[in-house]
Amino acid sequence: MKGSQRRHSGKPAHDLIEEAVHLLRTAPAAALAVYYLGTLPFVLGVLFFWADMSESPTARRHVVEAALGVTLLFLWMKGCHAIFARKLRAHIAGEQSAPLGWRRTINAALLQVALHATGLFLLPLATVSVVLLPWVYSFYQNLTALADTDAPGGRELFRRAARHAKLWPGQNIFAMISIAAFGLVVFLNCCFACGFLPQLLKSLFGLETVFSRGGMALLNTTFFATMLGLTYLCLDPILKTLYVLRCFYGEAIHSGA
Repeated sequence: MKGSQRRHSGKPAHDLIEEAVHLLRTAPAAALAVYYLGTLPFVLGVLFFWADMSESPTARRHVVEAALGVTLLFLWMKGCHAIFARKLRAHIAGEQSAPLGWRRTINAALLQVALHATGLFLLPLATVSVVLLPWVYSFYQNLTALADTDAPGGRELFRRAARHAKLWPGQNIFAMISIAAFGLVVFLNCCFACGFLPQLLKSLFGLETVFSRGGMALLNTTFFATMLGLTYLCLDPILKTLYVLRCFYGEAIHSGA
């Protein structure tokens, strides 16, 4: 009876988060290296684009080229995320992750970009509605978790991601709430640490900077965008790993893995 109940409700959310953190810690170093190799350039590119477009008087002259550069970085990131998810799935199964090759990596990245592009419109709408957010957010995370599996194309990947998004809704909702609360703590810690760093350098080493002279001038939109970027870099690997586990357990219901 207990096993049947767990099959219908899934693992408790806090157990799944703990397992995701443990899996991330024990995964091959190459997996996390590939993740940051793709994600760090995109985050830096977005921050540069944000600062340039909000402060540069000549931003309109090169906005098209800058937006294209961010798009290419997003494509690169999605290719790396596909490799990251593949390495995690192989680690869970106790197998050796075979290299994808450039053609399969590019195809997986293009498919990811094509499907994730719809999230620019659907995720804000789901956030406004609140009720649909857990399912929509889970769907887009599942697209990455299932990247470059045996799915023959975008239609099959879409179907499988949608099926896993409906699986164990209670687990998904409580996991999202827990990660969101932890993310708020990480964001505030980053803000306080970076906000007080100029004054700390001045007090300990006598280093005078523009930020220590400016006082509250540090607190601008670029600063908060940078803190969001740091929070994303800290939390997103855990989220990706969590949804890889959810998809693995969802597939295991039918495959017995």
